[in-house]
Amino acid sequence: MPVILHKFRDYQPDPQTEILILGTFVPELKDSPDFFYGRTRNFLWHLLPQCWGLEPLKDEPLARKKEFMSAYNIDFADIIRSIDVPEGEQLVSDDAFIDGHVSEWNDIRALIGTLPNLKAVYFTKKTFNGVPFMREHVKSIADHCLASNIRFCKLETPAKFYSPEKLKQWTDTIVLQTSCLRV
Repeated sequence: MPVILHKFRDYQPDPQTEILILGTFVPELKDSPDFFYGRTRNFLWHLLPQCWGLEPLKDEPLARKKEFMSAYNIDFADIIRSIDVPEGEQLVSDDAFIDGHVSEWNDIRALIGTLPNLKAVYFTKKTFNGVPFMREHVKSIADHCLASNIRFCKLETPAKFYSPEKLKQWTDTIVLQTSCLRV
């Protein structure tokens, strides 16, 4: 079975990161996006800047996105480093499929230890239906954050669509810190 590596497996968040946004997996395939949450049907770059009242960055070049990240001390990581999938199924992106084919997880707890200014970790998945292994790993990360006095919350997924309700949940969780979906 082919092993598909994470496209940004060697990416290291900035040591000044205060907010770490966790996702699942970006495959290293021909048509993969140029950065985290860059797929056409993902609206993180629309939502995230709007949390601070800024214009969306969804269609902006990576350099503009990195300026925003630096200004707000935000960075990204994914929990999965590689997946091992049956031949011909390399393009399957369903979370339940991926959950059952993980060959290597990223050590997010070790990564957190390299970020001395980290204040919050937000995981971009609200439910764990059909993904028991992801749930187990995210729960371990959440427990580590709790023990380290780092805020850990889940966010509505930025994938598939944008809505004012999703923006409100993100703003309330990240900026206002008036809500927090726990694992």
